[in-house]
Amino acid sequence: MLSEGSFACIRPEGGVLPYGLSLDNYRFATVMDLADLSQVYSSSFEVGNSQVPFHERDYSRDAASKIFEDLFRFYEHFGLDLKDNDNTNWPDSILMELDFMHYLSHLESIAVNEDDILALQRGQRDFLQRHLAPLVSGLAGKLSVLKITPYDQLSKLMNDFVTHEHAALSRKVDGLLAVAMVE
Repeated sequence: MLSEGSFACIRPEGGVLPYGLSLDNYRFATVMDLADLSQVYSSSFEVGNSQVPFHERDYSRDAASKIFEDLFRFYEHFGLDLKDNDNTNWPDSILMELDFMHYLSHLESIAVNEDDILALQRGQRDFLQRHLAPLVSGLAGKLSVLKITPYDQLSKLMNDFVTHEHAALSRKVDGLLAVAMVE
């Protein structure tokens, strides 16, 4: 998809993207053959030659140990035990943090109790604010400065999505908390 410059799968008819995000705000027109795209990816992101790290610790002023401690607290609070698993990703990698958000969204989608839904939404909001948003913002900023196409535009879209999602979750949580306090 990237090598052909085709973004049809994220540009559905009728505008399915939430929050009024328009793909017209992103420059996805670059066409690159697969070999060139593979070379750009390898030279930009792969270990040993990485210009752009995929870890929160590289975009934070906090010590890695503090970040890891907080991440493990989040993961464990929501039922994940990463101590004895065979996961090859660091707890602060963008893959782990995005997977965790997916996991929280899934738990929210199957929750039936309003208190559970509120707790999951609060967890998502807090995790976005403390971990994923700074990581995505740092990654998007780095890719923008380096002008690594098409990843600079994809990261800009991801950053905009995370920003809007955090705002929406904050409105939901604040609204549900206000209702709960009145009751």
